[in-house]
Amino acid sequence: MNQLDAQGLPFKNYSIQSGLSQSVVNHINQDSDGYIWIATEYGLNRFNKFRFDNYFVEHGLSHNNVLVVFENRFGELLIGTENGLDVWNGTRFMRYPGSEILRGVPVVALHEDPQGGLWVGTLGSGLYYFRDDSFQYFNKENGLADDIVRSLVDLPDERVAVATRGGITVISYSERRVLQSYGQEEGLSESRTRGIMQHTDGSIWIGTRDGITIFDNGELSYLNTNDGLVHPRVTTLIQDEGQGVWIATEGGISHYHNGQFFNYTDVNGLANNIVTTVFRDFENNLWFGTYGGGADMLSGEKFLLYSVQQGLMSNMITSFAEAPDGTIWIGTYGGGLARVSGSQVSLHSSQQGLIDTRVYTLTTARDGTIWVGTRNGVSRIVNNRIQTGSVLTGLPDPKVRSILEDRRGDIWVATYGGGIARYRNGELLRVYDTSNGLPDNIVMRLIEASDGTIWAATYGGVAIIDNQSVRTLTIDNGLVQNSVITLFEDSIGQIWIGTFAGISVHFAGTLRNVTTADGLPNNVAYFFGEDERGYIWIGTNNGLVRYDIRLGADEIDPDRIRDRVRFKAYTTETGLASNEMNANAFMMDSRGDFWLGTVGGANYFRWRLESEIAVGPPVHIEQIRLFEEPRDIDSGVFSHDENFIAFDFVGISFVSPGSVLYEYRLRGVDQSWQRTTQRTVRYTTLPHGDYRFEVIARNRDGFWSQQRASVTFKINPPFWRTWWFYTILTMALVLVMGFVYNYFKISRLVDLERIRIRIASDLHDDVGASLTEIALQADFLQATQKDPAVGDSLKQMGEMSRKIVTTMDDIVWSIDARNDTWGDLLDRMQDYAVNVLLHRNIEPHFEFKGIETDKVVKLEHRQNLYLIFKEAVNNAAKHSQATLMNISLTIDSGSYTLRIQDNGVGLPEKTRSGGHGLKNMKLRAERIHAVLEYINDHGLTITVSGKGL
Repeated sequence: MNQLDAQGLPFKNYSIQSGLSQSVVNHINQDSDGYIWIATEYGLNRFNKFRFDNYFVEHGLSHNNVLVVFENRFGELLIGTENGLDVWNGTRFMRYPGSEILRGVPVVALHEDPQGGLWVGTLGSGLYYFRDDSFQYFNKENGLADDIVRSLVDLPDERVAVATRGGITVISYSERRVLQSYGQEEGLSESRTRGIMQHTDGSIWIGTRDGITIFDNGELSYLNTNDGLVHPRVTTLIQDEGQGVWIATEGGISHYHNGQFFNYTDVNGLANNIVTTVFRDFENNLWFGTYGGGADMLSGEKFLLYSVQQGLMSNMITSFAEAPDGTIWIGTYGGGLARVSGSQVSLHSSQQGLIDTRVYTLTTARDGTIWVGTRNGVSRIVNNRIQTGSVLTGLPDPKVRSILEDRRGDIWVATYGGGIARYRNGELLRVYDTSNGLPDNIVMRLIEASDGTIWAATYGGVAIIDNQSVRTLTIDNGLVQNSVITLFEDSIGQIWIGTFAGISVHFAGTLRNVTTADGLPNNVAYFFGEDERGYIWIGTNNGLVRYDIRLGADEIDPDRIRDRVRFKAYTTETGLASNEMNANAFMMDSRGDFWLGTVGGANYFRWRLESEIAVGPPVHIEQIRLFEEPRDIDSGVFSHDENFIAFDFVGISFVSPGSVLYEYRLRGVDQSWQRTTQRTVRYTTLPHGDYRFEVIARNRDGFWSQQRASVTFKINPPFWRTWWFYTILTMALVLVMGFVYNYFKISRLVDLERIRIRIASDLHDDVGASLTEIALQADFLQATQKDPAVGDSLKQMGEMSRKIVTTMDDIVWSIDARNDTWGDLLDRMQDYAVNVLLHRNIEPHFEFKGIETDKVVKLEHRQNLYLIFKEAVNNAAKHSQATLMNISLTIDSGSYTLRIQDNGVGLPEKTRSGGHGLKNMKLRAERIHAVLEYINDHGLTITVSGKGL
């Protein structure tokens, strides 16, 4: 029998292998965003449970040896290094403003008093006090106990106590002077102090190189190795959430609670016994910085561990039993038995009489006997001694999975392959197997229900044995699966049935099933237990689960403050030896604590030490990735083809990060909040627009983050979806349409001009020539004709033909496109006026202003203006008796005025009723939307004015 002093704690170690920059840890702190900052001899580290971010001189640090990290009331992170004081601005480090005096000085302690003053302790250069843009310096010359300062703590009455290598100094920061120093002569156990803290009871605890000195109401008391302290050289102290104090030393950790020391060293799982610093985060996790072992995190003492590392012969823990004296027996598969008595563990195997070291089950009988079921029969422990050989004969199969003592004192033995054997007074009474009603001969568990029936968990269903009768529950009755692993009756009479496919609960003749579809974290149920509060505990293939049966489903808080959670999971993250439990490896001891068997060792679970974490995880969006490539989270604007976006976020929880639940939404895409346990969300082929991604986190106790994290960004549209592209496109379309219109218009005009030219040519050449020939023939016939009547007719015919030729000449001129300019019109007007007026002894006078002679004039304007002009000239020549005619045409900004003025007799008072001169001119003016006016005074003045040339 081997004696061991071993029980482990679930320390989680973070070292270089985990991403830490260096394993000598000087200080640990947590900022208001939840990140853990670890100062090492080579670099500063920020930790979010999943990743370390390392910072060095190249990131702005004044020195790579970082000694202390501190967050002030403004949320600024201050960093003391070997070379002074730095500050973190969120992206880079820089010198703390006003701290140039500290350049080259090792800063080892930082403290902020209630009035906002900053105290900076140094390693050999005394103490600096910064306040209101000024500072004061304290050293040995003005009363400081020593120039090596280790830590500081506030005292009442605006005082601060400073732990130094030469003792404790009390300083008044209102008076800015040293009040008093205390050393070994004043009662300290040792003058070389390092840690100092104020307890919630008002006492001051001082860590020295010879234990702890406690100052309480003027009285001094001491704690050292004689009282149980693990090592005399104390480095730092911190109070836990209760009244206990955790003490870091150069030889391990001590937890002083209720007047007793609980000590932990590398034997218990600590990475290194030289512990330099201790810190408690907002979830009450304890962080220990070590000299060379990195940082250890401990979620408390609720889980103790017994495994091969602590001396067991096997980590496959199968069963537990409690002896009458309170000692705990642990059954292992292949490693025999372990007996736990206090902190002592003894090992028992075949050398001590155990029939087989492959133990399946342990059961404590009412007389204190412990029955041991193994792969090769049954042993018995009486008064903590193992009786040799098999104590039960006639077993139908040697593989014993469960042993039960019923209320009559009969012993029931479940075997793996042979059914159930029932013994009375050591004699085999009966065997139950498939031949007499058992659904399967593989039997995993036996219990006696409150009504006296025996329930058996088999691989063919549940067998219920009542006297001589056997009835079964299978999938035909609603059982979730026939392969039953375990059975348990709770305090209200419900029978819990565990299978590989979920849980069935039998009550009052009915079955209801609970599976992962109902929120159960894992369908494999290896064992059940119940605590005094009524919670059901379930051992699964993925950890331990606490089931609040009062909740039908998670009660979701619409305000996202706290949800009531039905299932709460415990895994290796929270202290389990392994997430894979073993079948029926559970026991509640006489203290109400739990013993859990896993494939990685045994856990002693003091569940009453478990406290709710009533603060939701701080949540942060840590990275945006475009097509899996990281992008600056503050960039905010992406191009249209940068629309495959992933968001990496984290809810910072160091207790159980795997149990953190996230709700997220992308405004503009998600209609409602989406839930996930993953820390990455991807969106593909996002259309252009403005977006806002939001995320919030919930811890395993149901508490939500106090603030949600969000990031806004914009995806620009492709250039063909922008307003300016639409504008350009519209303009281009207009231009194209205009071009097409103008093209066809010009083509039409060209065609029209060609037709006009052809018509004019045809009229001139064919019709004009024919009319001229008619006139000539008439003249010839007239000359040869003797009959006067015929001669008159021929004369009229010739005159009419010439008149038609003249009229047609005007029409040809109008039609011909080669005469479309103002110059052609003016030439035509001048030629006509000269030819007509000079024969009447009327002198024409022309005046043209603002006319571009090569500019084209519309056919309609040209034709009608010319005909109005011609009509006016003809009328003047025939009736005006004038000697002078002034003809003017003026164009100004698209408006024109044609004026024809003579000095003749004017219009008679009564014009000929059939005259059409003025009437025709008015009609022609209306055709071109012009106005015709005349003045009959000292001659006749006709004015035509209009627009739109």
